[in-house]
Amino acid sequence: MADNTILYLEIAKTLTYSAVSFLLALWWAPLLIKLLNWAKFWKKKTREVASTGEDLVVTKKFYQENEGDRLVPRAGGILIWVTTLVLATFFWIVLKIEPTSKVSQFLNFVSRQETFIPLGTLFFGSMIGLIDDALVTMEGGGNYKAGGLKLSYRLIFISILSLIIGFWFHFRLDFHKIYIFNWILDLQQLQMPFNMGSFGWLIIPIIILVLIGTWSSGIIDGLDGLAAGVIIPIYLCFAGLSFARGFYDIATFLMVMVGATCAYLWFNISPAKFFLGDTGAVGLLLTIAVVSVLINYIYILPIAGFILVITSLSAVIQVGSKKIFKKKVFLAAPFHHHLEAMGWTRSQITYRYWLLSILTSSIALVIGLIFK
Repeated sequence: MADNTILYLEIAKTLTYSAVSFLLALWWAPLLIKLLNWAKFWKKKTREVASTGEDLVVTKKFYQENEGDRLVPRAGGILIWVTTLVLATFFWIVLKIEPTSKVSQFLNFVSRQETFIPLGTLFFGSMIGLIDDALVTMEGGGNYKAGGLKLSYRLIFISILSLIIGFWFHFRLDFHKIYIFNWILDLQQLQMPFNMGSFGWLIIPIIILVLIGTWSSGIIDGLDGLAAGVIIPIYLCFAGLSFARGFYDIATFLMVMVGATCAYLWFNISPAKFFLGDTGAVGLLLTIAVVSVLINYIYILPIAGFILVITSLSAVIQVGSKKIFKKKVFLAAPFHHHLEAMGWTRSQITYRYWLLSILTSSIALVIGLIFK
């Protein structure tokens, strides 16, 4: 009976935090929108070249048809990570003031074992994205053909952050196992030839690949409400899985982010008041990737994030085909622009992506619970 009471309290805490996060973000979102508009934090000119350097053809038409979108400020993702960090920091400080208080201990969801790495990832990933957003909004548009921070620089920054996270997992948390359904691959048990030790260190490049692969899907932030509506079900899926495995602090943390992201979506649905920007996309995507590693559900990520996988792969295939075969596979990339070129309206794409994300995240949740 006591265990059930604790469980019910944890459920109530998680849901309450999500509601508080939503209301807090909803409250200060108008202030952020005014601030971003005052700073003219938007692209100063319409994008005319692709990431590969050639002139845009299909997507240029979309940009011209929706020229008003250019004057919508970027970096709306600030609403999400600032709200999350404020709530996390507030209750952590309360605990420091009253370290023996049972209430403070219960309310605090910042813990070295569970949420230190996700919170750090959220902050530093968002900072990298904010730098890119700032460059995009400059008169010169940054040092990248398509605007913003040069792709190679972004990749270097994300790789360094991923490397640090990988080292932390391996050397501080002693991570060396990969879980796939009921199968466990213990890299520590795989021995290198000539008695050179184990392959436990392979967890580091695996984590780097997971983080970079997830980050690459950030290009989904292209239509009003699209990115947030796709990401929210994925976060809900991992919040449920975290709770089922007893990672209550992680579940609370994820639900705080869900609440803040819902508030962002409130102002991002058409006509959008601001866009997620890289500061939102990078932070959100790297954080959920880190959580998937931390709770041993890496294999669930591409299932729940199927839309993200399609988005990322479509861009890779398109760029690769143009460079190697000098021809396009899709009318435009990423895939949601291909659908737009086929005649789908922006609202049709957005709502159908939401539905698919809900479906794949639900399937992923069921699979994760079955193989818990």
